[in-house]
Amino acid sequence: MRFRAIENKSGSRCTTLSQGLPFGAVMATAGASVLAGRCGLQALAAPLLALAVLQTLWLPLAGAWRHRAEFSLGWRAWWAIGPVHEHTGVHTVPLGLAVMASGFIALAAHGTAPWALTLAGVCLGLTWLLTIVCSGRCTWSLISRGLALRTFDGAWFLVPAALLGTAIATDAMVGRVTGRAATFLAMLALVGALLGWFGYWVVGLAALARVRRFGLGGVPQAPWWIAMGCAGLAAAALGRVLTVSSPDFPLRAFLTHAMVVTDIAAVVLCVPVLLRSVVFLLRHCRFRAPAPWPPTFSTAVFALGCLETGDVLPSPLFRAVGLGAVYVTLVFWAVTMAWNVGRAGILRFLDLGR
Repeated sequence: MRFRAIENKSGSRCTTLSQGLPFGAVMATAGASVLAGRCGLQALAAPLLALAVLQTLWLPLAGAWRHRAEFSLGWRAWWAIGPVHEHTGVHTVPLGLAVMASGFIALAAHGTAPWALTLAGVCLGLTWLLTIVCSGRCTWSLISRGLALRTFDGAWFLVPAALLGTAIATDAMVGRVTGRAATFLAMLALVGALLGWFGYWVVGLAALARVRRFGLGGVPQAPWWIAMGCAGLAAAALGRVLTVSSPDFPLRAFLTHAMVVTDIAAVVLCVPVLLRSVVFLLRHCRFRAPAPWPPTFSTAVFALGCLETGDVLPSPLFRAVGLGAVYVTLVFWAVTMAWNVGRAGILRFLDLGR
């Protein structure tokens, strides 16, 4: 997470959230863990989940240390409402916790780690709290400051993605509780999935307007992967609540059709995303910056959506696409982690040599 000091109207300095994806690594690692468990690769699932927990603990501490000078500015500065684009990346925090909660629930389901369910409950409660807070700040900024279409980029899809990831984790918890708690969680998951799905299409329409007017230039390229991933995440969320939360036939029919259409949209988006990424790598990338995490996480939830759609229909085609995306995700994760760790080590070595 990055911060920048600004001058307000009274002349005092304050700090606002700058665009960034603070929990991008957590989302990618936890997503890879969930996929590994989903495909029977338990030897990878638990270590990846443990690494995601370490990243969750380390990233806030490291960020606080880097920005320790800003703590003297006071709490009001930290809660200042900036432009909308400064509030999208922070949704990686609840989204990362949601994916991690899903990993804990899956671990507890195997019976080898009953304590994981307690951690899942803590993660899920914190996820809902942060999702509400982050969405509220983003909405208030949109109301008070309006929308500057030129600043729109793929990170905006994280706003509905946080709701969708939370809905999936909530639905997974339904099978671990009974009675009124299960009914309440099922309804909560259904509401979250529907709101997230609706939010995805609202953000998607805004993205189309932005691309039509300004193209894709002027903003970071990597976050546009999230547009594809969020569609897969929406399909996965609808598929989850479809199997548990919706006994009524009209609602089941609506959720089924919405799931299929949204997952088809994810598959269609996959083509231009991959093609433009190849062009970008060949023309512009010189491997001087850290490798971005959105492609890894977006491919992970794209795979999750295809697998969920393939199970619900059932459809061997969607299952095959989802399984292929699983292995691509694991390769993306390994390459990204190796590049970022290696680059950090090289920079540290160069700093020590000066």
